[in-house]
Amino acid sequence: MPSIDLSEIATYRRLFDNKYGEIEELLSDLPASALTWKPFVESPWKGPAGSLGWLIAHNISSTVYLLRRAEWQMGRIEWDDINGDEGDEEFGPANLDPVYLAARVKRTQEWVHTFLDSLSDADLEQSKAHPTSQRPLSARYDIQHAIEHMSQHNGHAQLTRQLWALS
Repeated sequence: MPSIDLSEIATYRRLFDNKYGEIEELLSDLPASALTWKPFVESPWKGPAGSLGWLIAHNISSTVYLLRRAEWQMGRIEWDDINGDEGDEEFGPANLDPVYLAARVKRTQEWVHTFLDSLSDADLEQSKAHPTSQRPLSARYDIQHAIEHMSQHNGHAQLTRQLWALS
């Protein structure tokens, strides 16, 4: 039986790969019309529903955003350089194309691999106070937050895809 790397960084890689695999499954054989479909327009609890395309685009963008925030904590980038993978175009019209969105998933997954490959155990200990709230942030927390955030939005997207399939 091959040995499995049980280090913290290798564990993060496996978790991210699992989450990205879930997104690829969501997009598999999906027509473009499904990306704009919403299960309802308005709800008395928490307002409007997000479309499947919005959920996936936000999921990908926020993952990169949180990992770039970890880069800031490690002193690799400036606070003003923290953004998602497509900046202000997070929800641009290109994200209404399943082929484009699938390519974006692959591109950001490769970026996550590069990010994780660049880390040392000491990098995970880096922290800074948020520049406006002064709330303490750490690189480890933002990596774990990115995984948790992906999990939450993948669950939302999976339910939305199931409801779309029933519509």
